Amino acid sequence: MERSLPSTVERLRAERLRSRLSQADLASRIGTTQSAVARLESGDADPRLSTLERYAGAVGAALAVETATGPSLDSTAAAVRRSLSGGDPNDALRHVIQFLDDVRAADPAAVRRSMRTEPDTTGDRRWDALLAGVAEYASRRARVPVPGWATAPGRFLKRFWFVIEDLLGRPAPGLAAMSFADSPPELANRGVFLDRSSLESV
Repeated sequence: MERSLPSTVERLRAERLRSRLSQADLASRIGTTQSAVARLESGDADPRLSTLERYAGAVGAALAVETATGPSLDSTAAAVRRSLSGGDPNDALRHVIQFLDDVRAADPAAVRRSMRTEPDTTGDRRWDALLAGVAEYASRRARVPVPGWATAPGRFLKRFWFVIEDLLGRPAPGLAAMSFADSPPELANRGVFLDRSSLESV
């Protein structure tokens, strides 16, 4: 589900003003900078839910986040995190494939909304990099701008990761080589290798 960020942030800003807090006061309370608060309030930032929760707590407001139906990379990341904590990387990949199926059928505006908010970590840097690659892959396919969070340094791996070997639970040199040759550049550039056909439902 997509969070309706503009109206949520506007309500939180109104609470800040009602509480007679400056942006600098609020920044001090939530452990960030005044310029970060200014970016958030102007709509130039894509805040995490945890940031909005800290903001709401600092101004004494309840966080009521509106939702709209549609694909969301944030909810996909949460589903991946649950699958990984249960020791099931195959199920984690199924959630990623479902997200790609959902955005394939969506209009460009819905694709942008589905990835506008940076997803929370999956608990595994490799899967975080994969999701960033998926965001770039889906954005390019829909011809929409790649979300800024997807190009952050923490979304790139220092060592190559062949996803198929995690899925199989063993080394698979032949399949890894196929992944190396056929991985979309949006993933390969991040050190994540997964052949194109594995990103499509069958």
